[in-house]
Amino acid sequence: MDKSPEAVLLHSLFRQLAHRNVRFAVMRNHEPLPESAGGSDLDLMVHPADGEAASAAIEAAVRDAHGVCIGVSRSTGFFKTCAFGTTPEAPLAWWGLCIDVNVGLFYKGQSLLSAHAPWPILMYRNIPVLTDGFAGILGVLKEVLNNRVYPERYATAARRGVEESWDQIAALLAPLGHKSLVMFKEMALAEAGSAIRQRGASQLGALVGASGLASHPLELLLGRLGNIQSKLGRYLRPQGKLIAILGVDGAGKSTLIDAIKPVLDQATHNSIYVQHLKPGLLPPLARLKGKSAATVGATTDPHGAKPSGRLGSSLRLLYLMLDYSLGYWLKIRPRIAKLPTVVIFDRYAYDMILDPWRFRINLPIALISLVTKLAPLPDRVFCLHGDPQTLANRKNELPLAEVARQVRAIKTFAAANARALLVSTDGPIEQTRDEVLMELAGCCSRPSRN
Repeated sequence: MDKSPEAVLLHSLFRQLAHRNVRFAVMRNHEPLPESAGGSDLDLMVHPADGEAASAAIEAAVRDAHGVCIGVSRSTGFFKTCAFGTTPEAPLAWWGLCIDVNVGLFYKGQSLLSAHAPWPILMYRNIPVLTDGFAGILGVLKEVLNNRVYPERYATAARRGVEESWDQIAALLAPLGHKSLVMFKEMALAEAGSAIRQRGASQLGALVGASGLASHPLELLLGRLGNIQSKLGRYLRPQGKLIAILGVDGAGKSTLIDAIKPVLDQATHNSIYVQHLKPGLLPPLARLKGKSAATVGATTDPHGAKPSGRLGSSLRLLYLMLDYSLGYWLKIRPRIAKLPTVVIFDRYAYDMILDPWRFRINLPIALISLVTKLAPLPDRVFCLHGDPQTLANRKNELPLAEVARQVRAIKTFAAANARALLVSTDGPIEQTRDEVLMELAGCCSRPSRN
């Protein structure tokens, strides 16, 4: 099997886990390991006593593989690490991997695994992996409890696990309670789409909670409080990143996003979110005026309409800033708080400084600049520039003089903004991609935003 870019991380990770004597097992999709993750994330189950050691092993492995963590999202009995990096080859070979670690098995802070029963494990290329049956059962259990859906992709393996080793499974899952185990067994043995599976998917969570309340009420209460606390902590200290990409029409913003997105998708298990211009929580002003959705999208004539008067311009500016403020806290912040992902803005509030005519705003630049300071700060702002004649030829939407003016404006903005990086797109896209990913890696190595 050919080595994938993430092989350097995988080999280091399994060495680090063994070095620290971490009791763990790969939960699923182990066939391509350790040479590749097979385009998937890596799911591990770790003994509850070894959670901190496993976290340290992952951090060390990421460093060994010349990588950085975008962030680590933690909750009771679970943490997710999203990382990316590069192997020092020519050209640079980028890797990305999302690692999900179940420290035991928990549901809303309630432990579901016996601390004494052994896990059913096989060795695969010197890597401990869960048996297919037990892995299928855990996959079903997590989906049913968290999403109230019986996942057919795990159904065959779960049925086999129940049929072949139910006594061992029941001992492992004893904390679910007798009624919950009986219902789960019926669900696993039932046919796809049956009423038993549908009823069980909606009722199992309540049964598990009732069992925990009856047997360990204080432990259940503390677990639920800890689960709420972890969610609040993630919202207050999000692990994800918000970046903005600015540039004149034709500077290559979309091309750059297409170039960096595959690496970041691998790092976050396809949770990268790309947003054009603004959060979009509020409807476009044009739609409020009665224009159809077909006429509200991206324009091919950014200076086709004249700017509004001072009052209209002021209202436009304030409306857009309201969208940035509310949209960030209600739409963007939850995304980067729930997962250590990356939200990419193709254009941002600062475009109102660089090209106010695009927004039909006719106000002093100093005033626009002052108001846009209210916009949530991106972790990094990438300011794309290039030869004005080349950029003008790519889109042919703005006169050369206006393109040249905007290039000068974006250079001035980048020089005055500590979070901005000026990036030339005159060279090959691979060169621009590498420069942006390197800078993003440096941003991720610094403390997260508050």
